[in-house]
Amino acid sequence: MNRWRTLMLAFWLGWQLETNWARPWVFVVYVFVKPICASLVLACMFYAARAAVPGRVPAEFLPFVYVSNAVYSLVGLVMFGLSYAVIRDREHYRMLKYVYISPGDFRFYVAGRGLARVVEGAVGALANVTVGLVLFAELRQEVTVQPGWLTLFGLLGIGVLWAGGQILAGICLNLSRQGMFLSEGVAGVVYLLSGVLYPLSILPGWLQGLAVVLPTTWWVEGMRRALLGPLPEALQGPLSHYSTAAVAGYLALTTLLLLAGADWVWRYGVRRAWQRGLLEENAGV
Repeated sequence: MNRWRTLMLAFWLGWQLETNWARPWVFVVYVFVKPICASLVLACMFYAARAAVPGRVPAEFLPFVYVSNAVYSLVGLVMFGLSYAVIRDREHYRMLKYVYISPGDFRFYVAGRGLARVVEGAVGALANVTVGLVLFAELRQEVTVQPGWLTLFGLLGIGVLWAGGQILAGICLNLSRQGMFLSEGVAGVVYLLSGVLYPLSILPGWLQGLAVVLPTTWWVEGMRRALLGPLPEALQGPLSHYSTAAVAGYLALTTLLLLAGADWVWRYGVRRAWQRGLLEENAGV
């Protein structure tokens, strides 16, 4: 009961911090506008490229990019949001030590902060895809939602992103000088290699090998299939010859391994940070 209470209170606090204590309708506007504008930039780039080289940009490329970008927004909000919650509480509010020694469970406190990000990301992604369906005929022609696969990949994705966020948060606890740079660096690598903006087949062979190892690559692939079905040959990559069931199986196995590894990294990171006094050390920002 105490852990559930900690989770819910941390969720409420995280939601208030994300909304900057604004009125609900103001934050709703922000949640809708931010991801939608980012996707509209990509849509404008698609139309500009198609106008520059007529006949060389397939119409299916817009749904590919639009859906992938909407899905990937959850990676930044959940995975990197967890680590940033640790940084914010220590660097900005200087309250992390007091949260740690409070009666509440520290892990569930961080989980609650991450849960607020999950809700924000899910609402933003749903709004993003909905607006895309309204505005773009290319999207309406290609989107074929498969509810079963969408639910499965959605749940697996939360596990993968939560595990990745826990690993980054455990590491950031031991980086006393702006650990956010770690999250930003990892975000750039993951964005490059997860096949969000282009098929992985255009990357050099050695980079394709690295991309296939990343769980986010398989998750984005699975979510794309759940929303778009099979991709046309021009947009296929190294994962295209795997069945959807095989993609889900690999992702499930990876999720279990990541969760086990994340638990160890988190426990070790928290213990080491407490012993070395890093829970209260900050960069003075």
